[in-house]
Amino acid sequence: MYQAVELEITDRVNQSKELISHIASLEVSEQSSELLKIQKGFLFISLYSSIEYTITNVVSRFLEILKQEQLKPMEYKKYLLCTVLDNKFNSLLGSSKKNIWNKKKEFFDALFSDEPAIIDDSVFPTDGINISQKQIEDIWDIFHISGNAIPETVNTWVLKEIKEHRNAIAHGREKASTIGGRYTAGTLNQRVADVESLCFHIVSGFESISTSKDYKYSGAA
Repeated sequence: MYQAVELEITDRVNQSKELISHIASLEVSEQSSELLKIQKGFLFISLYSSIEYTITNVVSRFLEILKQEQLKPMEYKKYLLCTVLDNKFNSLLGSSKKNIWNKKKEFFDALFSDEPAIIDDSVFPTDGINISQKQIEDIWDIFHISGNAIPETVNTWVLKEIKEHRNAIAHGREKASTIGGRYTAGTLNQRVADVESLCFHIVSGFESISTSKDYKYSGAA
């Protein structure tokens, strides 16, 4: 179900591995130049892009799967309705005082409808800020995915570190060489391994709920 996403993750992670392999070879040969520091810094951009690609595309794929189910809104678990009825929420929130009551009625008509829910697979249920631990955990809750959002083998501060370094470089607050100069190839190699574990953990969580169909409302509290 998620093979295309997995293949792209592998390709992106392999690019990071190629870069860290090159960095390690330069360190061994003691070619500690400004260019080496720059490459180390830019690795954080590569790592962040893998995380962002994974979470955004796996969510989109999951919503595509839900569209194929053709379920009524009330057949989904409660927090999934935040996404399933996203357009109705937005219409209600954006309505004028003149239209507010009609929009409320439309919302409940949609909620209790016997027609299949119209799902927008472009909806991404976060605050829109750069991907971090909170965004991933929010998505885990909204889609009722079991288990931990972050694998136990990955320290959560690593996510914060990658996000902050990526933003600092991308938005010009720090030079790539300044950030890269703080790290050894060995430390960065562990960051690559952490990101790989995280990305495939996220896919595994969505594969599990897609297979079990545990997104369906069973009537239990």
